[in-house]
Amino acid sequence: MILSEQQAASGQRGIFSPLLAACCLLLARILVGGVLLYAGFMKAVGPSAEFAAAIAAYKILPPAFAGPLALGLPYLEMWTGLFVLTGFYTRQAAFFAASLFGLFLITLASAVFRGIDLASCGCFGAGSLSPRVTLLLDSLLLGLSLTTYRLSKYLPPWSFDRALQ
Repeated sequence: MILSEQQAASGQRGIFSPLLAACCLLLARILVGGVLLYAGFMKAVGPSAEFAAAIAAYKILPPAFAGPLALGLPYLEMWTGLFVLTGFYTRQAAFFAASLFGLFLITLASAVFRGIDLASCGCFGAGSLSPRVTLLLDSLLLGLSLTTYRLSKYLPPWSFDRALQ
């Protein structure tokens, strides 16, 4: 439980001090935003055909959707990562990041459970992590995104949201 402004004014104490909660929120934002920015950038600068092939390997979408998704998803990841990292519309960006990681987790788990042999998850472009390692990473990032969402109920310190208030 984090101290809200009303709790702080009334002298109520939570489990975490406000400074510790702010530092945890900043660390979560840096990790989530940094990973999304890096992953999106690595896919955006690489050949889109490689990423489209990685998407098609999951055998979830019709092959005609792989190309357009390979072109758009990296930029969606970069924008989301930038918003989370800078704390601009923090709560909404964290929710969207959690949705992305949840979707990635479900897609990857589906491929693993269906026995599809993926050479690479395609997360960071060509030659990225194994699917099983990526399941752990996506789970961690989903948890951090949800933590960021929860802790940013009030304007987070060290963010554009707070600076623009």
